[in-house]
Amino acid sequence: MQRKFKVTTSITKYMWASSRKDAEKFQEELIRKGQLDVFRHGETEVKYCFTGGKDFIEAPEDISQTRDPIEEPRRGDWLEIEHGDVKACALVRRLTRRKVYYFEALSRTERSVDRDRWQVWAGQHTIHPSYDGIVPPFIVDEVVQSHEDRGMLSGFSATPDSSLILEILDKYGFIPDEYEVENGYWAEIYIDRALSEKILENQDEPALRIGTDGDQEFGDFSVGFSEELPTIDDFEKQF
Repeated sequence: MQRKFKVTTSITKYMWASSRKDAEKFQEELIRKGQLDVFRHGETEVKYCFTGGKDFIEAPEDISQTRDPIEEPRRGDWLEIEHGDVKACALVRRLTRRKVYYFEALSRTERSVDRDRWQVWAGQHTIHPSYDGIVPPFIVDEVVQSHEDRGMLSGFSATPDSSLILEILDKYGFIPDEYEVENGYWAEIYIDRALSEKILENQDEPALRIGTDGDQEFGDFSVGFSEELPTIDDFEKQF
């Protein structure tokens, strides 16, 4: 739930002066000369604002990266449970007051769990908040495979396809807001970098297979999943 805030950034200096106007004028002159600036001397104060109005701007969600993903899960957070060589991954798709609805990569199904249970999972395993700049590996894997199927990872014309990347990201609910469009969409950049590394690997070692069975040096960018693998519930029974 979003709330309205009054945000004020001010520069405060104490000075001797003959009048209010002298003090005001000298402060403005110091600012014009660059001897005072908001980056070095500004202080920001934030208060709840209960008034209406049309001059409110919307801050990008999680830009401060201070939200606790365990206590306050949001769409785009994802959970990783590792057991041996297999990793279970669950991506939050939507939330209600009681439930967390998530996409489970192993079974490729939509599932739900009580918020309390999700918080237990998040506390016991690895939780990635949506603001940490890491795209779930099964999505990266799908994008890599889609590029390979189209012959876009080898040859002189090998290059990441932005429209294909965004199409698959959109499929899983990764949709850039206005701030991300203006400043560069982190999820697209993350996958573009992974694809570029794959293309370079292909050029150096053309015999390598690309995808989930390819070069193990791809590391965190590629993790394969199979429908025969257990669900997250099956993982939990082993703990």
